[in-house]
Amino acid sequence: MRTGFKVLGLVGMLAAGPGTYAETPPTIHTTTATAKETKDLVKVIGKVVDAAKNTPASFATVALLRTDSTAVSGVMADENGVFSIPEVPPGNYILRITTVGYDTRFVSNVSIATEAGTTDLGVIGLTASAQELSEVVVRGEKTMIVNDIDKKIVNVGKDLLATSNNVSELLEKVPSVSLDENGNPMLRGKGNVVVLIDGKPSSLYGNDLPTVLQSFPAELIERIDVMTTPSAKYEGEGASGVIDIITRKSRIKGTNGNLRGTLGNNWNNNGSGYINHKEGKWGLRASGSAQQRKWFFRRTLQRENYLGETTTRLDQNGNGQDGNTSLFGRLGVNYDFDEQNSLGVVVNYSQDQNHNRNFYHNETRLPNGELIQQFDRLSNGNSRGNNVNANLDYRHLFSDKDHVFTFTANYSEGQSNGSSEFDQQSDWDELDLRQQSLRQNNRQALFLNADYTWPITPKATLEVGARSRLNSSTTNNAFYTYIPDTDTFVINPNASNEFGYSDASYNGYVTFTQKTGDWGIRGGLRVTDATQHINQISRQQSFKAHFLYLVPTLALSRKLDDETLVKLNYSRRVQRPQADRLNPFTDISDPRNIQSGNPNLTPEYTHKAELGYSSYKDKGGWGPSMFVDYSNNAITRIRTIDEEGIAYSRFDNVGREMAYGFETDFSRQISEKIKVNATGRIFRSEVVSEIANIDNQTWSYSGNLNAFMQLPFNVRASAYLNYDGPRAIAQGTRQGTFIANMGLRKDVLERRGTVSFNVQDIFLSRIYQSELRTDTYLQNSLWQRTNRFVGLTFQYKFGKISASGDNDA
Repeated sequence: MRTGFKVLGLVGMLAAGPGTYAETPPTIHTTTATAKETKDLVKVIGKVVDAAKNTPASFATVALLRTDSTAVSGVMADENGVFSIPEVPPGNYILRITTVGYDTRFVSNVSIATEAGTTDLGVIGLTASAQELSEVVVRGEKTMIVNDIDKKIVNVGKDLLATSNNVSELLEKVPSVSLDENGNPMLRGKGNVVVLIDGKPSSLYGNDLPTVLQSFPAELIERIDVMTTPSAKYEGEGASGVIDIITRKSRIKGTNGNLRGTLGNNWNNNGSGYINHKEGKWGLRASGSAQQRKWFFRRTLQRENYLGETTTRLDQNGNGQDGNTSLFGRLGVNYDFDEQNSLGVVVNYSQDQNHNRNFYHNETRLPNGELIQQFDRLSNGNSRGNNVNANLDYRHLFSDKDHVFTFTANYSEGQSNGSSEFDQQSDWDELDLRQQSLRQNNRQALFLNADYTWPITPKATLEVGARSRLNSSTTNNAFYTYIPDTDTFVINPNASNEFGYSDASYNGYVTFTQKTGDWGIRGGLRVTDATQHINQISRQQSFKAHFLYLVPTLALSRKLDDETLVKLNYSRRVQRPQADRLNPFTDISDPRNIQSGNPNLTPEYTHKAELGYSSYKDKGGWGPSMFVDYSNNAITRIRTIDEEGIAYSRFDNVGREMAYGFETDFSRQISEKIKVNATGRIFRSEVVSEIANIDNQTWSYSGNLNAFMQLPFNVRASAYLNYDGPRAIAQGTRQGTFIANMGLRKDVLERRGTVSFNVQDIFLSRIYQSELRTDTYLQNSLWQRTNRFVGLTFQYKFGKISASGDNDA
């Protein structure tokens, strides 16, 4: 713990830059001009009118931008078209004015002088748009996909939001991203993805990632950054890469908000809302959501067992349902001490309740069809959990552009508990049994992070940072068996355990970026010192593992023109085993398929390289790339079988995995009414282990399509198609999966309201299948969600932004 604070202290001293605070007090502001005292700030005023009619353009949005187009401040004109932007530092700016029915107006070379006191821009005329309102909306939205030197940025616009209620549904529409049957994100069809929220680990919001993503409202998201070869600034873990989910931050003075409600079939309903208020130095934001979900599924499994004197065949056919109710709330306050320093505090709270019901019919037969075993198994489970975290962010801006120091502290804690009942019945009396299980979990986490960015020259930038993360959890699993003679449930010590886990990781990184002409290079190195403690409390066994590893990264780029870039990236990744995979607890909820953890797992090391090209013009472009991923000591699930046909599975370090191939994203405004974003990939996947006698290889292809079309009556249609092709896994092949969604939306109430209709999994094609083949058994399994989602959503934006900047919002 002390080591982490020493590292953070060092970064704090580095933040002083070449000098020290004692020698030269920093002068900081949010513009490119030299910072001044508050008394030197200038008020910018003006009036917006219809250029043809000379009538006021009431409630037009007026934004003040830096010369690099980043936002500084903004207000809404009053009903007379008059606007007033207070406290503007001297400098050169661009003024952007937007409102319904008019072309966006840019006023360049807005020069603000110190001695002016008030700068009057006079009357500014707007030209009425000759196109449909909906077409103006399409043109005004950000480009959906932006390729940066080491990441892919996906901006979340109205089209994505119209068919997405939560972050989980958003991620499905992001290029290169898909979800497995449990709702965990995958990159290029592979798991082990680090998911961040505003640069912080998603585990701070709860211990179950799918639940966190399903609880987070989609309208809070501004963009999603996808990094398959992340720089050293990001976590070294995540063999497949990093997904950073960036939430919206209001920079405009005044009050605004959003309310959203969805009614869906099969009790799939949700409601959410947020409100932002910024006045003077203070900013306040609050949001909340409530969701109710229910889905049904079916599952089949066929397994031929070649052990023993004769072959046997197990057939499992089952169905079930899962239900979830969740609440999410967020409250944040930020304060600008001056032009140099700002502080933000955010508290998040989430709560969820889950219910599941599963039924399985099991038959075991000989090759001649003779039935040798049969039973039905019914399970009912309930669980409840909550999580709270408090986050503090401090930001210090220096006099040079992009010269910044940030510090973050986050503490979270959560609890969950659950119970399940199992009732197994058979014509064979010895197979009749009843069981119960109880589970409790308590967890705490502390996260500290400091980053310092120093633009040494206009073309050279140094970044250094340090991070400490401390986690601890205790899980108690108790499994009981019913004894008919005494009419009591007796604990089964072989299937019960109390498991304690803690880990501490201390990280430091440095990156250096240099631009020379059209060339750019970014090199980085991250060092991680991590310790994991595993405590089998009930068995009085403990394990300790220490890791020290380096994560080098390199990115080279060359601009062929303003819109075209060629880049070469390399990153090393380290995947430490997760707590649930280390826990040796034996899960016997399905007596024919028993699972357990492995406390002897060691890290998986992955090398990732990409060569990419991107060219995006006004109406679209494309970004092809070639990639190769090589993992040594790969962590994967291994399944063995005994002579009675019972399967035992756990995670092991099996050998090496490799994937290489070609991927491209494509974006095109085909016409004024049709826009398409697509991603395609063809690749080869290999899993090889001499020790486990594994050698699986396959070629495959994947792709997704987001298409948007303008229909009559200002209705906007969207369609989403995704296909994840087959992939080699340790003992066989995971089959391909196809998903199709569609949606319609229409702006109403002068664009303050939006009505949308969407259907998910139109063809009920979300089917996950796998085949496992070894010398001792052959297994085919299937899992399918059997209900499509149909929902109707209404969203309303509200708020009148103050034109004066006073407290009369």
